[in-house]
Amino acid sequence: METVTLTRSAGSALDPIALSMLLVSLAVSVTLAAVKAPVLDAGLVPVMVVLTLAAAAWRVWLMVRSPDIRVRRAGFWIGLLAGCLLVMISPVYGLYAFLGYMEAPIIARGVQRSGATVITAAACALAQIGGPRSSLWSWPLYGLLLAVNVGIALLIMLVERRRERVMLDLERTVAELSASEDRNVRLQDQLLAQARDAGVQEERARLSREIHDTVAQSLVGIITQLEAASDITARDHTTRLQRAGATARDALGEARRAVRALASPRLDDDQLPTALAGFVREIAEATSIDARFTLDGEPAPTPYDAELLRICQEALTNVAKHSTASRVMVTLGYSADAVRLDVRDDGSGFDAAVVRSGHGLPGIRQRLANIGGMLEIETSEGGGCAVSAAVPR
Repeated sequence: METVTLTRSAGSALDPIALSMLLVSLAVSVTLAAVKAPVLDAGLVPVMVVLTLAAAAWRVWLMVRSPDIRVRRAGFWIGLLAGCLLVMISPVYGLYAFLGYMEAPIIARGVQRSGATVITAAACALAQIGGPRSSLWSWPLYGLLLAVNVGIALLIMLVERRRERVMLDLERTVAELSASEDRNVRLQDQLLAQARDAGVQEERARLSREIHDTVAQSLVGIITQLEAASDITARDHTTRLQRAGATARDALGEARRAVRALASPRLDDDQLPTALAGFVREIAEATSIDARFTLDGEPAPTPYDAELLRICQEALTNVAKHSTASRVMVTLGYSADAVRLDVRDDGSGFDAAVVRSGHGLPGIRQRLANIGGMLEIETSEGGGCAVSAAVPR
């Protein structure tokens, strides 16, 4: 449908030119007849006028109505034959006949195009020699001019076919680009959906780690205090219960803050070294472990203080729950480009290769991977454990 529309538009563009050529040829031919030029038979002037006016009316109708391409094609053949008759009457109509070179590729196709182009070449050659009444007329000269015009016709056909191939390539390229754009839109929608799903999963994992590193650890501390309270004196019993209550309140604060996805409340009022020292002290008071904290370097706040605090909480909770350690040393070191946290105990250790699931050490690894940090674990069964975490400044 698009090709038909383009053809109809191109053909309509030639109609005003063809009408002008007809009127000019008629005026010149009538003038030649008036001066009795030998190239024109005065007796055929009425026929010439009728054919010219009929062809002109056809062109005007084409410009006004813009008919279907099939109607234009039928009219083209009639107009082509009329043009040949006009050239035989007056060679001046060669001006009009020459337009056949341009109309044939637009209107006709295949063999019909080739035939129309050869007929146009024959009419143009006849006009160039001056018509059959010309003093130059001879079959050899006409044959030479016909060969030249056929060569011109072949060249025009070659250029037109190349132009059509270029147009087809352009149309195919446009179609491929449109299809590619549609695929890109679908792929973009798919990537956005996957990104949303990944974001949901990442947020779930983050909240899971957050709750594990805060509420779960605080609950462990409460359980430890309550278990110890059953084996001590009444005065210490009250102290243990007070500590358990304070830990429970901390757990509530941690839970609320985890839901709001904020940092630990321990860092609301204290810097990281102070928060770590306080937590280490709580572990020492709640258990029989000799827990100590050491600061190395000049402390300064970093964007990852909350992460280091969570890592220390996880490591010390594991020491209290699983290691049967008697001593644990926590060291926080500041260097020019990194902050390093070391937690070392003399407990029973474990096989690090078997830790593959859960929210403890895997959670620590994930935290550090998210912020560009690194985690090292040195442990063996019966040989204690050393957990080292480093984050960029």
